[in-house]
Amino acid sequence: MTRKYIIYVALLSISTVLYSCKDNLELHNELTNVDNSLDLAQKLDAQANLSIFNGYVKTTGYDKVLAGAQNYTVWAPTNQALASLDAAIVSDPAKLKDFVANHIALSTFPLNKEGDTTRLKLLNNKFGVFTSTKFEEGTVSAAGQFVKNGVLYTVDQAVPTKQNIWDYMLSSTDGALQKNYINNLSITVIDTANATVIGYNALGNPIFAPNPPMISRNTYWVNVADLRDESQQYTYFILQDAAFTAESTKLSTYYPSVNPNLNASYFLVKDLTIKGVYPIEKLPDTLISLQGVKVPINKANIIRSYRASNGMVHVVNALPFRLKDKIPEFKIEGEKPQAVSAARTLLYRTKLDNLGKTFNDIEVYDHKYAEFGIFYSKANLPVVKYKVYARAISGLPGDPQVAAFMQRYFFFNPATVSYTLFYTHLVNPLTYNETYLGEYTPAQFGNFQVRLTAANSTNVNVSTLILDYLRFEPVLP
Repeated sequence: MTRKYIIYVALLSISTVLYSCKDNLELHNELTNVDNSLDLAQKLDAQANLSIFNGYVKTTGYDKVLAGAQNYTVWAPTNQALASLDAAIVSDPAKLKDFVANHIALSTFPLNKEGDTTRLKLLNNKFGVFTSTKFEEGTVSAAGQFVKNGVLYTVDQAVPTKQNIWDYMLSSTDGALQKNYINNLSITVIDTANATVIGYNALGNPIFAPNPPMISRNTYWVNVADLRDESQQYTYFILQDAAFTAESTKLSTYYPSVNPNLNASYFLVKDLTIKGVYPIEKLPDTLISLQGVKVPINKANIIRSYRASNGMVHVVNALPFRLKDKIPEFKIEGEKPQAVSAARTLLYRTKLDNLGKTFNDIEVYDHKYAEFGIFYSKANLPVVKYKVYARAISGLPGDPQVAAFMQRYFFFNPATVSYTLFYTHLVNPLTYNETYLGEYTPAQFGNFQVRLTAANSTNVNVSTLILDYLRFEPVLP
């Protein structure tokens, strides 16, 4: 039995090596079957069925590029493919140059016969998708023709330059409310790359010369995704105006307006971008936004789609988010404090609970500081009632705290600009279950602050603090 198994593995290994060698041999033959007497510009000149594209190459000056020493890959549309090319491209020198550059990549890319998809940068800084049979929408009609400075492929379709998601959104007549909202998230900031630094302040930040150059920056690019970025790929949803209004209104109770950049509309649009490309035929019933929120998908609601240079855009007449996804429960983890009231030793612990599950918490023991405090915060807390739970486990092996002790939770009250006691927690040793603290509704939308506070004592085993987490469970309709 053992010998048969060994023989089977050996044969499998040999066959795998032979198969790999075959692939490598084919690739080697393809790359060594090179006409070293011609460059790409000359090769194009010799192709009668590519004469129109070759004329565009010469008009835009790319013939000189393709005659140079660097290696390139060219996907040349046939004359037939260019017969229906938009006249606005041909008549505009800038557009024509961009069109030609959209068919050329730096370096030599052999045909991938395994069918893998390669996304590669083109000379106009867009990215094109290349497979064993396709370049973008065009079909590669034959094997590449290798010359001394690259490879020439023939494709049966012209590939006009696509807009990126950001440019498509701005130019689209769909979703005016969404477009205007996101576009208005722009702010003007100092162009630090080109500003002159004349010194540094006490915090080490640069001091710029008067009247520094300024640039526009959109907070959506920074906080969600830069939809201009050609190197990334996203799926983006544009809501028609009625859908945008309906979803923003649904969230407005929980995310009342603080400023134009932080209101219900922001908490809607932040979840309209998904990592990766999902054409309509590959859309599942649920996607996860870049912010980790579930996005419900109903293909029947898609009005139209656009294949952008950096992903997909779907225009929808409805995208009904669930409240429980937009207003999820959250935890404040004990081991992730924002600040402490005094410099003391903080123990960040990894322990096993009674079920053998690993958890992380914080402990401050024998610190000799009355009412020692640990501070936590949660940004952008919506206005909703929460049920609040805490878990604090003492008395595990290696823990010096084996006696019960009291600790308190204070929540910051913006109205009084002070912390208000929310709950006094008796922590009994080896209590693994959560303790229900009560219900809490923030007075206003915004930053939420918690202070975990020790007893008003400096005595050991009395002034201890321990916290695994606080859990906030929203009560939703």
